[in-house]
Amino acid sequence: MNLAWSSYRVRLPLSLSVSAITTALCLALAIGLQTLANLREDQGRNALSLGHAMAAVQVQALRNEDVWLAYSLLRGPEGGAGDAVWILVDAAGRLFASNRPREYRLDQPLSEALPWLPEPGAIGPEETPGRIVPVDQASVRRVLRLPLDSDGTQVGELIALLSDAPYLPRFEEIVVGGILVTAGVLTIWLPLGWLWGRRMVAPLVQLTGCMSRIGKEEARQLHCTVPGGDSEIGQLGRQFSAMLAALAEQEALERQMIQAERLAAVGRVAAGVAHEVNNPLGGMRMAIDTYRLAQPLDARTARLLDLLDRALQQIQGAVSALLVEARADTRTLTHQDLEDVRTLAQPRLARSSVPLTWHNVFDAPTSLPAAPVRQLLLNLLLNAIQAACEGGAVAVTCATEENVLRIQIENSGQPIPPEQLAHLFEPYPASRPHAQGLGLWVCYQIASQLGGAIGVETEEGITRFQVTLPLAGGGAR
Repeated sequence: MNLAWSSYRVRLPLSLSVSAITTALCLALAIGLQTLANLREDQGRNALSLGHAMAAVQVQALRNEDVWLAYSLLRGPEGGAGDAVWILVDAAGRLFASNRPREYRLDQPLSEALPWLPEPGAIGPEETPGRIVPVDQASVRRVLRLPLDSDGTQVGELIALLSDAPYLPRFEEIVVGGILVTAGVLTIWLPLGWLWGRRMVAPLVQLTGCMSRIGKEEARQLHCTVPGGDSEIGQLGRQFSAMLAALAEQEALERQMIQAERLAAVGRVAAGVAHEVNNPLGGMRMAIDTYRLAQPLDARTARLLDLLDRALQQIQGAVSALLVEARADTRTLTHQDLEDVRTLAQPRLARSSVPLTWHNVFDAPTSLPAAPVRQLLLNLLLNAIQAACEGGAVAVTCATEENVLRIQIENSGQPIPPEQLAHLFEPYPASRPHAQGLGLWVCYQIASQLGGAIGVETEEGITRFQVTLPLAGGGAR
């Protein structure tokens, strides 16, 4: 559960949703408060205009002590002079008339009816008569005090008590309406926001999945579709691809080093065993020849010695195949030496009906010995002809590039399984029980002793061997 909430697949859409809800609620509240402030301002202006309009008639009512006229004017044509409570006070400070006669009785002292109202002499500069003054009362929030003068003498005062109560329902209506509209908009926006957020996070999720596979799979077999573009995520994807390529190259180098060390060890052991076995084999064949020359042999003994001699020759041939030495030859490699390999392979090509594409542009001075290079090329060519499937083909390219002889042999057919690639150049491989594997092992030994390298790559329907040999300075190792 904690893992799910910590994922940006949840956190980003949730953050967008919370931001949208908070913004919408704040906007609805701000609109409601601004509307309430505007209503208060309109109420004050209307009260001030109405007070000035009633002033002359109220002065006349005070002078004539006409309470009914004052009450009728304060009450208004619709039962109330606006949304305010209007009170008319005479010169003695007593209530003369009000549009709320049950709350504010006639002839009641103003100090008793409104004890919290400051005395006229206590009105400060900020509470100039004729201005709306804020007060801190539960039902009254603002007060308008308008003096009534007649011939320069104050005959009374018109007071308006202004409240927010008439506008609170409208304020609540605006807020509730804004919330409802916001909820309707969010009903559409939230699913889109979640989809948008998850889509934004999808490249990161994809990249995280690829990174989690590193160490569990080989880098060269780890195929990931990383995000692109010029954004930060795209740059991260490109860096990840570069890191993956570097890891694949490092793994390939490590495999090559391990294979080279293993083959070198096998080669040293094989050479030592071959030398040790060849000496007694030679002695045994010499003893057979001596026995033949020493006395006449009957038919049965002669057949037995021939059988022993052929068996020893077979053993000696197999052991001699393990002795691969690319010593300097009296004749260096030429263009015609490589062409001779093509000629030697013609009988095998004719029997298998495999077409050969030959491209030999090698023509450069070199210190490479002819015999080992010919043997290497012939082994690879015969293997390619044998591996080519029915209707397949073989292609050979020999060329010089940057003081290096490059030989490429390519054949169509079934690709080499990955489990065989790691042991391809080993003699007597366990993955191919019916093959000795000496041909490729000999090719590897020749390439190594000449200071070069040999590699193989396989793909769908194609197997390609590549050999690089330095034209000078390689020598036997």
